[in-house]
Amino acid sequence: MRNRRKRDRPLWRIAALAAAVAAAAAVAPGAEAATRLFIVNHVSSNDVRHVAPWGGRLAIATGGGLVLADTASAAISKVLRASGALPSDNLLAVVESPSGLLWIGTADRGMARLRPDGTSLRTLTSFDGLPTDRVQAVVRSGDSLWVATSGGVALFTEAPSNGQFSLRRSDSRASTAGAIVSDDVTSLAVWGDTLWIGTGGGISTFAGGAWAARPGVSTARVQALTVARDTLWIGTKTGLLAYAGGAVSARGGTVETLSLATIGSSVLQGTVSGPTLHEPSGAATSLGTGGLVTSGIQAAAVTPTGRMLVGTNAGLASFAGGAVPWQMIPFPGPVVNGGSRIAANARGAWVSLGNAAPPGGESGNVLHYDGAAWSRLTAASTGGNLQASGLIALFASSDGRLWMGHCCSAGIGGARPRTDRWDPATDTWDIPAAYNMVDFAEAPSGRIYGAGVQLENGVYVFDGASAALLDSLTPDNTGGGLTRNNLRGVVFDTAGRGWFATADNGVDRWDGRGTDTHADDVWTHFASGFPNVQTTAIAITGSGDVWVGTRAGIARIAGGSVDAATTFAVNTQLGAVSVNALAVDAEQGVWIATADGLTRVGETGAIERFDVTDGLASSDVLALAWDGGRRVLWALTAGGVSEIHPDFSNRFSFDDGSYVYPNPATAATTVVRLGGIGGELRGEVRDLSGARLHTFRADPTATSIWDLRDAKGDPVAPGIYLVVIRQGDLSRVLRLAVTR
Repeated sequence: MRNRRKRDRPLWRIAALAAAVAAAAAVAPGAEAATRLFIVNHVSSNDVRHVAPWGGRLAIATGGGLVLADTASAAISKVLRASGALPSDNLLAVVESPSGLLWIGTADRGMARLRPDGTSLRTLTSFDGLPTDRVQAVVRSGDSLWVATSGGVALFTEAPSNGQFSLRRSDSRASTAGAIVSDDVTSLAVWGDTLWIGTGGGISTFAGGAWAARPGVSTARVQALTVARDTLWIGTKTGLLAYAGGAVSARGGTVETLSLATIGSSVLQGTVSGPTLHEPSGAATSLGTGGLVTSGIQAAAVTPTGRMLVGTNAGLASFAGGAVPWQMIPFPGPVVNGGSRIAANARGAWVSLGNAAPPGGESGNVLHYDGAAWSRLTAASTGGNLQASGLIALFASSDGRLWMGHCCSAGIGGARPRTDRWDPATDTWDIPAAYNMVDFAEAPSGRIYGAGVQLENGVYVFDGASAALLDSLTPDNTGGGLTRNNLRGVVFDTAGRGWFATADNGVDRWDGRGTDTHADDVWTHFASGFPNVQTTAIAITGSGDVWVGTRAGIARIAGGSVDAATTFAVNTQLGAVSVNALAVDAEQGVWIATADGLTRVGETGAIERFDVTDGLASSDVLALAWDGGRRVLWALTAGGVSEIHPDFSNRFSFDDGSYVYPNPATAATTVVRLGGIGGELRGEVRDLSGARLHTFRADPTATSIWDLRDAKGDPVAPGIYLVVIRQGDLSRVLRLAVTR
């Protein structure tokens, strides 16, 4: 019924139907079925490995996908695995092919190929003749492309007219009787009619159809090659070499070289300690590291206009000279991928980085996405209010404050991993008297409970308003009711009972009976029937069912006992995997995060699996948070943050909370968007006479619907316009004012 096509209705019929949408949206039309995910991935692309010109753009291979920088407008765009254009976001090399394609070497999935219009061709893998699927370098030679892999080298030819390729040869140390001195081919350079390859064991060449080892040139690990006029420059693990006229000379000492690029007759050298410019005369000039976040130059490049660029594990920078010679070129996205916990509130998504630190930074960071851009909190940016130590626990309380738990060390004094609380609305910081926190939860009473690790005593109890420490629950003062002081999670049910997941002994349930007296407390222990008593996460549904993540699957507690049937059914699908996180959505579905992706268990028991092939930034899902206000599941993965808008089959994609913005649309408005939608829909824009000006499709990740132009492409006149949104047989009319 919902997907049956109907002819366009007159406007009076549309308006009449629109009045029924709000009521109809609350009705579940049929049984639970597949959940569709609309995903926006927020990926750090700051780990820059290689840069090459491609048409009027720079193509930048990173550990977070392909970045394209327009050389005229400086506009930045990304191509990620989730779009289907790449087989992997872990990229190592890029080059423009004879037909104008971009060949993209990945670290684990072979060679991707991209057309200028953004569409992709079939990925080349070991099936097509690559020695391995780790492509470490690629170089063009006429109509051919040499590809360096971790298992040897391959030669492809490409037809410039249509991009069709053919494999000419695939060679390794074994197939060349050692003439290729190592299968770990790291770098390539074409010098005259000779191919030079750098490997983990030195240099080899290919000329006249034959391979030859060149121990007289270098036997050190080669990490970069480039040619500048009559000289081959060789960057090795132990320094820089110049080979010319049959002789080798050392340049610039023994500092490790990571990358090389030619600028005229000079060479830009990227080392572990910064960039250096080498002149043909032998002079070397340090270009300094001012402005760089980190000094390891793992990519060196020169634009067609002669601008020098360097790539580090903290981003791309351009040389400007002066007191601060390098200017960072910011890419959209979080500063790094991965982390410990993720939380969500009205101000957006928040990520704690655990014990990791961004390149060039310090530990104790919180990343923030406000709906438009990413930023981060550090000890420095907060004037020392945020402690610079590992930040594990992260919790957004109902009053909008963030509770941040540092962990895990038995240190004393100011270095002890403490707890910080911050109010973003007032920029007020508190230091609650708690240490080594791993999780927080808010009870119906408004109190905040913090779960500690083995270095602390158990559970801390705080006043939700003042953050004052009120009490604690420990194995000692609860008479063993709390069976461990080493915890992994805490949740509260609507009756005010606390559920504490222990590190190695199942779950303890605490009923405080509404008093602060421990003598009348009731404790219940759950462990029998768990797939493993080492717990990792805990969550509770609105109906009171408790879900427990363990090192070997999940356990469901319903009605005061372990639900063996559901536990078995889910674990049969899930496997004996460690659960990283749990979350409950508005439909009472339970989301289970593991290193193999996401699993959702619906309220009726339907089980669905999702991974990177469904659009996640990575299948290794580390943490989850459900944003009830926006109906968004935030998934922190090893490859970035996935902003997931689930479209449940028993919901409609719009309701009376859907809206169009900006409204009114002014002369400064370039595009009108839809807000408050939960799934895919279609619609049209009409004027008040009923004439259709524009049709569109939208979903939570594609909200742009109109550029304020009519069917001829001309700007519309000021006035009132009707935006009709449809899903199946249902529609709703939104009014939009346009001013000029």
